[in-house]
Amino acid sequence: MEIKRKDVIVCGFALFAIFFGAGNLIFPPHLGVLAGDRWFTAMVGFLISDPVLPILGVIVTARLGGRADDLGKRVSPKFAKLIGTIAILTIGPFFAIPRTGATTHEVFIRSLFPSVPIWATSIVFFGLTLYITLNPGKVIDFIGQYLTPALLIILAIIVVIAIVNPPDPKVTTDVQGLFTMSFKEGYQTMDALGSPLMAGIVISDLIRRGYHDKEVQFKVSVQVGIVAFILLALVYGGLTYAGATVGGHFNGETERTVLLIGMVQLMLGNVGKVFMGIAVALACLTTSTGLSSTCGNYFETISGGKLKYKQIVCVCIAIAFVLSLIGVDGLIAIAVPILSAIYPVIIVLIFMSIFDKQIKYNWTYTGAVIGAFAVALIESINLASVMRGGNLLAGAAKACASLPLGTYGFEWVVPALVCSIVLTLIS
Repeated sequence: MEIKRKDVIVCGFALFAIFFGAGNLIFPPHLGVLAGDRWFTAMVGFLISDPVLPILGVIVTARLGGRADDLGKRVSPKFAKLIGTIAILTIGPFFAIPRTGATTHEVFIRSLFPSVPIWATSIVFFGLTLYITLNPGKVIDFIGQYLTPALLIILAIIVVIAIVNPPDPKVTTDVQGLFTMSFKEGYQTMDALGSPLMAGIVISDLIRRGYHDKEVQFKVSVQVGIVAFILLALVYGGLTYAGATVGGHFNGETERTVLLIGMVQLMLGNVGKVFMGIAVALACLTTSTGLSSTCGNYFETISGGKLKYKQIVCVCIAIAFVLSLIGVDGLIAIAVPILSAIYPVIIVLIFMSIFDKQIKYNWTYTGAVIGAFAVALIESINLASVMRGGNLLAGAAKACASLPLGTYGFEWVVPALVCSIVLTLIS
């Protein structure tokens, strides 16, 4: 079947819209401020983490079959379900969904009505999320059709102003490990965790468009991924540069949401700030609703219908409401050690799946996952301890950091490779 350019472009924009969560906008400007005149290094680090990894995740999952549990099935079916469950809880009620509510409060409500408490915003926000998720209609379609383009227009104007008439000259910074920090900041988008789920959506849409052959589906998925990558790279790269041009007004200690809305106000004035706040709030509502629905469908499916969609959605949103009260920076801080443990495993699975046909033994996958997770877990525990003023596993974490590629934040690569080879030989 001939691949239609229109289908590639439409599906590429759709995949971009799926990954383009309003909550992700707060990260690139923050990196830009920290990086200053080294913004390009920060941008490259962030873009490798997102969108390169998520797009690769979509493409390799499409190649493996297009189901969410295909990415981990070579380790074992139970592991595939486990990693899928961890991923859906992370991008669902534990972090991503509550962050949409907290972002709405800090970017929109707090900037206009400082006296309104976050719990009041979250009650309204998650009440709307619950209603729309249980009563899907044209509201979300309207928001997606009109508000996402409006948000993109605002962002485009900001980037153009940053290029043509930057508010400040880019400051010189001496941040250590900028590339590694930027790469790991990309973990916070959590897009790579959701990429296997997104692959299923892409494949379903391609089948609806008449692409039934597996090889053709894969070829189209690659092209769709390239379109989505270009769009995401333009948005995140542009925002990183824009952040670098406001370093005279903000610093690395500024809250990410405060920085985003402050940057908008600086470039577009109060009117721009209001429009940005509204667009972000509605985009967050779209994301929250979509993720809540995905969570409900996922757990209803893997439980064989024992868990009901409505019950799952209610529990999911209740948890998200409570966690949203922590605030954006609080949620980010809690997520850091958890994502540090999960992401290396996802990265290993994505890259090994590229060579899936050449890898004969399942133990090769198992060894790589064990090696990566062992090192990542040490770093995760140490990070969590340090954040609480402790030094648990400090010696082990230091030893791991001294491994090859440790300087760049990839200390788990060599252990993953070694364990993979050892278990392959034993098997």
